[in-house]
Amino acid sequence: MRLIRILRFIYKAEHPHFLSVDKSIYFRWKWIIKMVLSMNKNYKPCEILRKKYKVLEDFVVIGLKYNGKNVKRRTCGFAKEFLEENKETSCVYCDVVLNESNATADHIIPISDGGNNCQVNLVVCCKNCNNQRGNLDFREFMRLKKRNYKKLFI
Repeated sequence: MRLIRILRFIYKAEHPHFLSVDKSIYFRWKWIIKMVLSMNKNYKPCEILRKKYKVLEDFVVIGLKYNGKNVKRRTCGFAKEFLEENKETSCVYCDVVLNESNATADHIIPISDGGNNCQVNLVVCCKNCNNQRGNLDFREFMRLKKRNYKKLFI
């Protein structure tokens, strides 16, 4: 019954910035969730695993609200706020220690590929890595920068 409610919500959703489901439900019913999401044209399908965001814990972002290609690229000081909350943070790609002068927010799903500016689609990295990445896929760029990426996360 819970799965049916989740699938109905995914199919009819129009307003949230992103759609997410509990990690255990996602990996058990991945194929049917992806199929139902593909029928909702308001969202770009994706798969972003997150540990924590506000009250949500251990969840998977399955869809980002698609606003078209003309989304403003402002991230509203996300990197600065993140640094204030998490001292001595390092770049997710190259492990350089971040400070206010070299930190920037990077989109996991680029805006040019249909991503948006919601916080679940942002990571904090150094400006150099953000410029190097450009429009590359997040996982592909992680594999280029960190040789042991596959062993760590997959």
